Amino acid sequence: MPKHEATIETRGETGELTDTLYDLVCGDDSGGSAFETELAGLETRYGNRVYSELFHLLCHLRFDPDEAKRHWERITEHRTSMQKRLGTEVDLRVALTSYFVEVNRHLRSPKIIELKLFTETEESACRDRLTGLCNYRLFREHLEQELQKSQRDNSAMSLVMIDIDSFKNYNDLNGHEAGNDVLTKIAALLQASIRDMDIVARYGGEEFALVLPSTSKTGAYRVADRARGKIARHTFPFGKTQPGGRLTASMGVATYPADAGKGRALVEHADQALYVAKARGKNQVYLFGQDRRSFRRIRASLDGEFCILAAEFHPLTTVDISERGLLFRVDRELPLGSLIDLKLTIPGSNNAVGASGRVVRVEESGRGRYTAAIRIVEIAQTDRRALTQFIRGQESA
Repeated sequence: MPKHEATIETRGETGELTDTLYDLVCGDDSGGSAFETELAGLETRYGNRVYSELFHLLCHLRFDPDEAKRHWERITEHRTSMQKRLGTEVDLRVALTSYFVEVNRHLRSPKIIELKLFTETEESACRDRLTGLCNYRLFREHLEQELQKSQRDNSAMSLVMIDIDSFKNYNDLNGHEAGNDVLTKIAALLQASIRDMDIVARYGGEEFALVLPSTSKTGAYRVADRARGKIARHTFPFGKTQPGGRLTASMGVATYPADAGKGRALVEHADQALYVAKARGKNQVYLFGQDRRSFRRIRASLDGEFCILAAEFHPLTTVDISERGLLFRVDRELPLGSLIDLKLTIPGSNNAVGASGRVVRVEESGRGRYTAAIRIVEIAQTDRRALTQFIRGQESA
């Protein structure tokens, strides 16, 4: 399964698990035998993640899954001990609070509040009241979290900044109530244009933002342009009063790690791309750097070999490489879309880097020679590290 699909599945499962735990905790038998039976069933399906999410839900403590499981076992023992001392049933939440206050001491000043009320209060603090989208505060949190995940997974992540074209003109002519209706509708159109794993936020005023995990620059362009098209085609009240006779939006795209390594710089670069889209006539998507890839390519002549369908290996020489793909010269034409295995000899390394890739472009360069481009679809972590270190070493040389 491709990494981005696995990421989508994991994100979706986590959301489903949290919702199930919430319903379970808020049920009539929270902490009873039925609760424990349901929890055991969830552990069978989700593993120890169930305990990590449970603790985060109940007391806002975040543990890795294995550590959370150990805490759960100790809380169960602590609860049994309390019941023996008191001679009565002890609610799970009471035992949990006692454990983290008196035994493990992760909670120094616990505050008791109805879970449903806490959830509503927390969401209201992180949601834009008008559109229901993530507000600026939650957007920044999500952006940093996704950047950290991209850094760990060595994957691309894109940011789209969005601004409604000539929105002041619309408000001045039609009033702020009509303007608010437009903001609400555009929020819905943006939400309908993204995947479950993506995040749409109201950045401020008439500006919105999309955080797109595991998404290259070209992939982000497709998402942004789809959203732009939905907005341009929608019939807004008084839309004909706008320049061009319709209400539109402009968008700018920046991608980690090619355009920036930090959240603030990524926002700045996506904003710069947005301003270019505005300057070029609005109602369009502009990519920061425009023709730059999600991963930097470097010129490098590496010797290696490849094979198709486990047949014999044939020699190749690279023209340029990145962390996600490479361009190389071969003495035979490769079928577009074919999956090939390859080995590259990295200078100074004792072992060849192995990877699998799919052929995305083939061009004849004359005299029975061809230039082929592949997108890497599978590579071991150790080989990825070796390739990444070589590329970064060449960039800084």
